[in-house]
Amino acid sequence: MEPVTLEAEGLRLVPWEEDHLPDLQRIYDDPLIERFMVMPLPWSRQYRERFLDLCERHWRADNPRWAVVDAAGALQGSMALTHSFSREVAITYLTAPWARGGGVAQRSIRAAVRFAFDEMAMRRIAWDAIVGNHASRLAAIRTGFTVEGVARNGVNQRGVSRDCWVGAILPGEVREADDPPPDYAILKRQAGFFLAEQPVLGTDVAGLRLRPLREGDVDDLAATCADAETQRWVSLPSPYTREHAAAWVKRTRGTWDRGETVLYALADDDDRYCGSVELTLGVPGEAELGYFCAPWARGRGWTTAAARRLCRLGFEELALERVDWRAVVGNEASRRVAEKVGFVVEGTKRQFLHGPGERLDSWTGSLLG
Repeated sequence: MEPVTLEAEGLRLVPWEEDHLPDLQRIYDDPLIERFMVMPLPWSRQYRERFLDLCERHWRADNPRWAVVDAAGALQGSMALTHSFSREVAITYLTAPWARGGGVAQRSIRAAVRFAFDEMAMRRIAWDAIVGNHASRLAAIRTGFTVEGVARNGVNQRGVSRDCWVGAILPGEVREADDPPPDYAILKRQAGFFLAEQPVLGTDVAGLRLRPLREGDVDDLAATCADAETQRWVSLPSPYTREHAAAWVKRTRGTWDRGETVLYALADDDDRYCGSVELTLGVPGEAELGYFCAPWARGRGWTTAAARRLCRLGFEELALERVDWRAVVGNEASRRVAEKVGFVVEGTKRQFLHGPGERLDSWTGSLLG
Protein backbone atom coordinates (compact mmCIF):
# COMPACT_ATOMS: atom_id res chain seq x y z
CA MET A 1 0.00 0.00 0.00
CA GLU A 2 1.23 3.47 -0.87
CA PRO A 3 0.97 6.08 1.91
CA VAL A 4 -2.12 8.29 1.68
CA THR A 5 -3.31 11.44 3.44
CA LEU A 6 -6.80 11.64 4.96
CA GLU A 7 -8.93 14.68 5.82
CA ALA A 8 -10.48 14.53 9.29
CA GLU A 9 -12.85 17.40 10.07
CA GLY A 10 -10.24 20.12 10.29
CA LEU A 11 -7.36 17.72 10.89
CA ARG A 12 -5.19 15.76 8.47
CA LEU A 13 -3.80 12.26 8.81
CA VAL A 14 -0.44 12.34 7.03
CA PRO A 15 2.51 9.95 6.67
CA TRP A 16 5.13 10.49 9.36
CA GLU A 17 8.04 12.82 8.60
CA GLU A 18 11.26 13.75 10.35
CA ASP A 19 9.81 17.11 11.43
CA HIS A 20 7.16 15.31 13.54
CA LEU A 21 9.62 13.43 15.74
CA PRO A 22 10.52 16.14 18.31
CA ASP A 23 6.83 16.58 19.19
CA LEU A 24 6.33 12.82 19.19
CA GLN A 25 9.10 12.65 21.79
CA ARG A 26 7.19 15.23 23.88
CA ILE A 27 4.06 13.07 23.63
CA TYR A 28 5.92 9.96 24.79
CA ASP A 29 7.34 11.91 27.75
CA ASP A 30 3.83 12.65 29.06
CA PRO A 31 2.90 10.76 32.29
CA LEU A 32 -0.54 9.74 30.96
CA ILE A 33 1.02 8.18 27.87
CA GLU A 34 3.49 6.30 30.06
CA ARG A 35 0.60 5.08 32.22
CA PHE A 36 -1.49 3.59 29.42
CA MET A 37 0.64 2.98 26.32
CA VAL A 38 2.66 -0.20 25.81
CA MET A 39 5.64 1.03 23.78
CA PRO A 40 9.13 0.78 25.31
CA LEU A 41 9.85 3.84 27.46
CA PRO A 42 11.81 5.97 27.67
CA TRP A 43 11.70 6.39 23.88
CA SER A 44 15.40 6.01 23.25
CA ARG A 45 17.53 7.21 20.37
CA GLN A 46 17.58 3.77 18.75
CA TYR A 47 13.76 3.71 18.56
CA ARG A 48 13.63 7.25 17.18
CA GLU A 49 16.17 6.43 14.49
CA ARG A 50 14.19 3.36 13.40
CA PHE A 51 10.76 4.96 13.61
CA LEU A 52 10.36 6.37 10.07
CA ASP A 53 11.76 3.22 8.47
CA LEU A 54 9.39 1.12 10.57
CA CYS A 55 6.41 3.24 9.47
CA GLU A 56 7.40 2.80 5.80
CA ARG A 57 7.57 -0.96 6.27
CA HIS A 58 4.13 -0.95 7.92
CA TRP A 59 2.68 0.90 4.93
CA ARG A 60 4.18 -1.69 2.56
CA ALA A 61 2.48 -4.39 4.69
CA ASP A 62 -0.90 -2.58 4.41
CA ASN A 63 -0.74 -1.34 8.00
CA PRO A 64 -1.26 2.46 7.77
CA ARG A 65 0.64 4.73 10.16
CA TRP A 66 -0.36 8.39 10.35
CA ALA A 67 0.67 11.52 12.16
CA VAL A 68 -2.40 13.60 13.03
CA VAL A 69 -1.77 17.30 12.35
CA ASP A 70 -3.80 20.50 12.44
CA ALA A 71 -4.22 23.05 9.63
CA ALA A 72 -0.82 24.55 10.43
CA GLY A 73 0.87 21.15 10.31
CA ALA A 74 1.46 20.92 14.09
CA LEU A 75 1.38 17.40 15.52
CA GLN A 76 -1.81 16.63 17.46
CA GLY A 77 -1.61 12.86 17.83
CA SER A 78 -1.13 9.56 16.02
CA MET A 79 -3.30 6.94 14.35
CA ALA A 80 -2.56 3.40 13.19
CA LEU A 81 -4.36 0.42 11.65
CA THR A 82 -2.79 -3.02 11.96
CA HIS A 83 -3.96 -6.26 10.36
CA SER A 84 -4.94 -8.89 12.90
CA PHE A 85 -7.22 -11.38 11.11
CA SER A 86 -8.68 -11.68 7.62
CA ARG A 87 -10.72 -8.54 6.88
CA GLU A 88 -9.97 -7.19 10.35
CA VAL A 89 -7.61 -4.48 11.58
CA ALA A 90 -6.89 -3.19 15.06
CA ILE A 91 -6.96 0.55 15.66
CA THR A 92 -4.57 2.40 17.98
CA TYR A 93 -4.43 6.13 18.60
CA LEU A 94 -3.21 8.75 21.00
CA THR A 95 -3.68 12.48 21.48
CA ALA A 96 -0.92 14.95 22.32
CA PRO A 97 -1.20 16.46 25.81
CA TRP A 98 -1.53 19.95 24.31
CA ALA A 99 -4.46 18.82 22.11
CA ARG A 100 -6.61 16.98 24.65
CA GLY A 101 -10.22 18.05 24.96
CA GLY A 102 -10.50 19.16 21.34
CA GLY A 103 -12.00 16.02 19.81
CA VAL A 104 -8.75 15.05 18.06
CA ALA A 105 -9.20 11.33 18.73
CA GLN A 106 -12.84 11.31 17.64
CA ARG A 107 -12.18 13.08 14.35
CA SER A 108 -9.16 11.01 13.44
CA ILE A 109 -10.88 7.76 14.44
CA ARG A 110 -13.78 8.48 12.09
CA ALA A 111 -11.41 9.19 9.20
CA ALA A 112 -9.34 6.04 9.82
CA VAL A 113 -12.41 3.84 10.28
CA ARG A 114 -13.95 5.05 7.01
CA PHE A 115 -10.67 4.38 5.23
CA ALA A 116 -10.51 0.85 6.65
CA PHE A 117 -14.07 0.02 5.62
CA ASP A 118 -14.19 1.82 2.27
CA GLU A 119 -10.65 1.47 0.93
CA MET A 120 -9.30 -1.61 2.70
CA ALA A 121 -12.59 -3.58 2.60
CA MET A 122 -12.38 -4.48 6.28
CA ARG A 123 -15.38 -6.12 7.96
CA ARG A 124 -14.36 -5.47 11.57
CA ILE A 125 -12.11 -2.99 13.36
CA ALA A 126 -10.92 -4.10 16.79
CA TRP A 127 -10.04 -1.77 19.64
CA ASP A 128 -8.46 -2.32 23.03
CA ALA A 129 -7.18 -0.15 25.88
CA ILE A 130 -5.62 -0.86 29.25
CA VAL A 131 -8.37 -0.85 31.87
CA GLY A 132 -8.42 2.62 33.40
CA ASN A 133 -7.77 4.45 30.12
CA HIS A 134 -11.16 6.14 30.19
CA ALA A 135 -10.14 8.72 27.60
CA SER A 136 -9.53 6.05 24.96
CA ARG A 137 -12.69 4.19 25.95
CA LEU A 138 -14.81 7.33 25.74
CA ALA A 139 -13.45 8.22 22.29
CA ALA A 140 -14.18 4.69 21.07
CA ILE A 141 -17.76 4.74 22.39
CA ARG A 142 -18.34 8.24 20.98
CA THR A 143 -17.39 7.13 17.47
CA GLY A 144 -19.50 3.95 17.46
CA PHE A 145 -17.36 1.20 18.95
CA THR A 146 -19.02 -1.33 21.24
CA VAL A 147 -17.04 -2.28 24.34
CA GLU A 148 -17.39 -6.04 24.42
CA GLY A 149 -15.65 -6.96 27.67
CA VAL A 150 -12.39 -7.22 29.57
CA ALA A 151 -9.48 -9.43 28.52
CA ARG A 152 -7.77 -10.41 31.76
CA ASN A 153 -3.99 -10.02 31.49
CA GLY A 154 -4.76 -9.20 27.87
CA VAL A 155 -1.76 -6.98 27.20
CA ASN A 156 1.87 -6.90 28.21
CA GLN A 157 2.98 -3.42 29.21
CA ARG A 158 6.76 -3.31 29.52
CA GLY A 159 6.91 -6.69 31.22
CA VAL A 160 3.71 -6.38 33.29
CA SER A 161 0.46 -8.17 32.36
CA ARG A 162 -2.49 -5.77 32.40
CA ASP A 163 -6.22 -6.22 31.94
CA CYS A 164 -7.61 -4.47 28.89
CA TRP A 165 -10.99 -3.45 27.57
CA VAL A 166 -11.76 -4.92 24.16
CA GLY A 167 -14.32 -3.89 21.58
CA ALA A 168 -15.03 -3.41 17.91
CA ILE A 169 -16.92 -1.49 15.27
CA LEU A 170 -18.61 -2.97 12.18
CA PRO A 171 -19.56 -1.32 8.87
CA GLY A 172 -22.48 1.07 9.24
CA GLU A 173 -21.90 1.74 12.95
CA VAL A 174 -19.80 4.91 12.78
CA ARG A 175 -21.30 7.76 14.82
CA GLU A 176 -20.97 11.18 13.24
CA ALA A 177 -20.14 14.39 15.07
CA ASP A 178 -23.84 15.24 15.48
CA ASP A 179 -24.85 11.76 16.67
CA PRO A 180 -23.54 11.10 20.20
CA PRO A 181 -24.55 7.85 21.91
CA PRO A 182 -27.31 7.92 24.54
CA ASP A 183 -26.19 9.34 27.90
CA TYR A 184 -22.89 10.49 26.39
CA ALA A 185 -22.76 13.57 28.65
CA ILE A 186 -22.94 11.30 31.73
CA LEU A 187 -20.32 8.91 30.35
CA LYS A 188 -18.01 11.85 29.64
CA ARG A 189 -18.32 13.22 33.18
CA GLN A 190 -17.63 9.83 34.69
CA ALA A 191 -14.67 9.16 32.40
CA GLY A 192 -13.04 12.41 33.50
CA PHE A 193 -13.62 11.58 37.16
CA PHE A 194 -12.18 8.06 37.06
CA LEU A 195 -9.20 9.12 34.94
CA ALA A 196 -8.07 11.50 37.68
CA GLU A 197 -6.64 10.59 41.06
CA GLN A 198 -9.29 9.72 43.64
CA PRO A 199 -9.78 12.88 45.73
CA VAL A 200 -9.87 13.03 49.52
CA LEU A 201 -13.21 14.42 50.72
CA GLY A 202 -13.95 16.55 53.72
CA THR A 203 -17.26 16.21 55.57
CA ASP A 204 -19.48 18.46 57.67
CA VAL A 205 -18.46 16.55 60.84
CA ALA A 206 -15.29 17.46 62.74
CA GLY A 207 -12.68 14.72 62.82
CA LEU A 208 -14.03 12.79 59.81
CA ARG A 209 -12.75 12.71 56.27
CA LEU A 210 -13.15 10.26 53.40
CA ARG A 211 -10.05 8.87 51.72
CA PRO A 212 -9.20 5.96 49.43
CA LEU A 213 -9.00 2.51 51.00
CA ARG A 214 -5.43 1.23 51.30
CA GLU A 215 -3.41 -1.78 52.38
CA GLY A 216 -2.78 -0.35 55.84
CA ASP A 217 -6.52 -0.63 56.54
CA VAL A 218 -6.61 -4.41 56.23
CA ASP A 219 -6.54 -5.26 59.94
CA ASP A 220 -9.19 -2.71 60.92
CA LEU A 221 -11.29 -3.66 57.90
CA ALA A 222 -11.12 -7.33 58.91
CA ALA A 223 -12.14 -6.50 62.48
CA THR A 224 -15.09 -4.41 61.24
CA CYS A 225 -16.33 -7.08 58.86
CA ALA A 226 -15.96 -9.83 61.47
CA ASP A 227 -18.01 -7.81 63.99
CA ALA A 228 -21.29 -9.48 64.90
CA GLU A 229 -23.44 -6.44 64.02
CA THR A 230 -21.80 -6.04 60.63
CA GLN A 231 -22.14 -9.76 59.94
CA ARG A 232 -25.82 -9.63 60.87
CA TRP A 233 -26.77 -7.09 58.21
CA VAL A 234 -24.10 -7.15 55.49
CA SER A 235 -23.56 -10.00 53.04
CA LEU A 236 -20.01 -11.06 53.93
CA PRO A 237 -18.01 -14.30 54.27
CA SER A 238 -18.26 -15.87 57.71
CA PRO A 239 -15.92 -16.23 59.44
CA TYR A 240 -14.34 -13.10 57.98
CA THR A 241 -10.54 -13.24 57.89
CA ARG A 242 -7.65 -10.92 57.22
CA GLU A 243 -7.21 -12.67 53.87
CA HIS A 244 -10.76 -11.69 52.92
CA ALA A 245 -9.98 -8.07 53.77
CA ALA A 246 -6.75 -8.04 51.78
CA ALA A 247 -8.50 -9.53 48.76
CA TRP A 248 -11.26 -6.92 48.99
CA VAL A 249 -8.76 -4.04 49.09
CA LYS A 250 -7.10 -5.46 45.96
CA ARG A 251 -10.46 -5.95 44.22
CA THR A 252 -11.56 -2.37 44.86
CA ARG A 253 -8.57 -1.06 42.90
CA GLY A 254 -9.89 -2.92 39.87
CA THR A 255 -13.46 -1.69 40.23
CA TRP A 256 -12.19 1.91 40.45
CA ASP A 257 -10.08 1.44 37.30
CA ARG A 258 -13.11 0.02 35.48
CA GLY A 259 -15.29 2.90 36.65
CA GLU A 260 -17.70 0.57 38.45
CA THR A 261 -17.53 1.77 42.06
CA VAL A 262 -16.56 4.80 44.11
CA LEU A 263 -15.40 3.46 47.47
CA TYR A 264 -14.14 5.53 50.40
CA ALA A 265 -12.82 4.72 53.83
CA LEU A 266 -14.03 6.78 56.77
CA ALA A 267 -10.92 8.07 58.55
CA ASP A 268 -10.54 9.87 61.89
CA ASP A 269 -8.01 12.49 62.97
CA ASP A 270 -5.40 9.76 63.41
CA ASP A 271 -6.19 8.47 59.89
CA ARG A 272 -7.52 5.21 61.32
CA TYR A 273 -10.00 3.24 59.23
CA CYS A 274 -13.50 3.69 60.70
CA GLY A 275 -15.83 2.25 58.05
CA SER A 276 -16.66 2.23 54.36
CA VAL A 277 -19.09 4.03 52.09
CA GLU A 278 -19.55 3.11 48.44
CA LEU A 279 -21.46 4.01 45.29
CA THR A 280 -21.91 1.12 42.85
CA LEU A 281 -22.68 2.51 39.40
CA GLY A 282 -25.43 0.92 37.34
CA VAL A 283 -27.04 2.23 34.15
CA PRO A 284 -25.84 5.74 33.27
CA GLY A 285 -27.15 8.24 35.80
CA GLU A 286 -27.90 5.67 38.52
CA ALA A 287 -25.99 4.11 41.42
CA GLU A 288 -26.59 2.19 44.64
CA LEU A 289 -25.29 3.38 48.01
CA GLY A 290 -23.81 1.03 50.59
CA TYR A 291 -22.09 1.66 53.93
CA PHE A 292 -21.02 0.19 57.26
CA CYS A 293 -19.25 1.60 60.29
CA ALA A 294 -16.47 0.18 62.46
CA PRO A 295 -17.58 -0.74 66.01
CA TRP A 296 -15.22 1.84 67.57
CA ALA A 297 -16.73 4.69 65.51
CA ARG A 298 -20.45 4.07 65.94
CA GLY A 299 -22.79 6.58 67.55
CA ARG A 300 -21.01 9.71 66.25
CA GLY A 301 -23.12 10.38 63.16
CA TRP A 302 -20.17 9.60 60.92
CA THR A 303 -21.94 7.13 58.66
CA THR A 304 -24.66 9.68 57.94
CA ALA A 305 -22.09 12.38 57.18
CA ALA A 306 -20.12 10.03 54.92
CA ALA A 307 -23.20 8.86 53.04
CA ARG A 308 -24.39 12.44 52.56
CA ARG A 309 -20.99 13.55 51.26
CA LEU A 310 -20.66 10.65 48.84
CA CYS A 311 -24.15 11.18 47.45
CA ARG A 312 -23.28 14.84 46.86
CA LEU A 313 -20.18 13.77 44.98
CA GLY A 314 -22.32 11.41 42.90
CA PHE A 315 -24.72 14.15 41.86
CA GLU A 316 -22.08 16.83 41.32
CA GLU A 317 -19.16 14.89 39.84
CA LEU A 318 -20.66 11.72 38.35
CA ALA A 319 -23.81 13.27 36.87
CA LEU A 320 -26.03 10.88 38.82
CA GLU A 321 -29.76 11.43 38.69
CA ARG A 322 -30.83 8.74 41.16
CA VAL A 323 -29.16 6.85 44.00
CA ASP A 324 -30.78 3.68 45.33
CA TRP A 325 -30.47 2.23 48.83
CA ARG A 326 -31.52 -1.07 50.32
CA ALA A 327 -31.16 -2.80 53.67
CA VAL A 328 -32.39 -6.02 55.22
CA VAL A 329 -35.74 -5.45 56.94
CA GLY A 330 -34.97 -4.83 60.60
CA ASN A 331 -31.71 -2.93 60.02
CA GLU A 332 -33.02 0.17 61.73
CA ALA A 333 -29.58 1.79 61.96
CA SER A 334 -29.11 1.71 58.19
CA ARG A 335 -32.63 3.00 57.63
CA ARG A 336 -32.07 5.93 60.01
CA VAL A 337 -28.92 6.89 58.12
CA ALA A 338 -30.70 6.72 54.76
CA GLU A 339 -33.64 8.83 55.96
CA LYS A 340 -31.34 11.45 57.52
CA VAL A 341 -29.51 11.75 54.19
CA GLY A 342 -32.85 12.29 52.45
CA PHE A 343 -33.71 8.90 50.97
CA VAL A 344 -37.38 8.08 50.58
CA VAL A 345 -38.17 4.51 51.61
CA GLU A 346 -40.32 3.22 48.77
CA GLY A 347 -41.22 -0.26 49.90
CA THR A 348 -40.05 -3.81 50.57
CA LYS A 349 -38.54 -6.30 48.15
CA ARG A 350 -39.56 -9.75 49.20
CA GLN A 351 -36.91 -12.47 49.35
CA PHE A 352 -34.14 -10.34 47.86
CA LEU A 353 -30.85 -12.23 47.43
CA HIS A 354 -28.72 -11.25 50.43
CA GLY A 355 -25.96 -13.82 50.24
CA PRO A 356 -25.23 -17.24 48.76
CA GLY A 357 -28.35 -19.33 49.32
CA GLU A 358 -29.92 -16.65 51.52
CA ARG A 359 -32.97 -14.60 50.59
CA LEU A 360 -34.34 -11.95 52.94
CA ASP A 361 -36.89 -9.18 52.69
CA SER A 362 -35.21 -5.82 52.05
CA TRP A 363 -36.29 -2.23 52.38
CA THR A 364 -35.62 -0.12 49.28
CA GLY A 365 -35.44 3.60 48.79
CA SER A 366 -34.03 6.30 46.57
CA LEU A 367 -32.54 9.78 46.58
CA LEU A 368 -32.96 12.02 43.54
CA GLY A 369 -30.52 14.64 42.35
